[in-house]
Amino acid sequence: MVNCKFFNRRFGKQWEGAIKAYWEVSLDHISDDYTPREINAHELFEQWIEIVNVKHPDGLIPIFWLVEFKGKSIDGNDVSTFEWMPFQFEHTSGVPSQNFLTYFTQPVHPVTEHPLNWFGLPVVDKMWNPKRSDKGGFIQQATGWKPSVLQPYIYLPTLTSILSQQHQ
Repeated sequence: MVNCKFFNRRFGKQWEGAIKAYWEVSLDHISDDYTPREINAHELFEQWIEIVNVKHPDGLIPIFWLVEFKGKSIDGNDVSTFEWMPFQFEHTSGVPSQNFLTYFTQPVHPVTEHPLNWFGLPVVDKMWNPKRSDKGGFIQQATGWKPSVLQPYIYLPTLTSILSQQHQ
């Protein structure tokens, strides 16, 4: 978790708190239709592979990035936001041109005032088990893989090889 401060452009109020990188892999919303009690991570991963192979026959699966922020405004109110991350690769399916920096100023360290290094953000862990059923969490749960911040694609054969190595 990285603490930072920035201003809300709409209201001009300073916000301060924790900022993280949240990832979504193309078609990982397949998990929206299930719970971990209905299907385990490996079974859901296998279903996802079948769909992804049709949509992305070259094996390059886009990763989309969002900023997850939770903190306080200068007047002590709890605040949070979930916005598209700036500086990400624009996939052919299109990442909106509006992003975190459309609505907020550049985050800075609360003490040193150094600008946030977007590549230094921690990447959210996503799980798929009886305790947590994160959207797309079946991918990390089944393979142990999660992307590096702002990574634009994952190559499907890489993911499937991770899985096959685990079963050896």
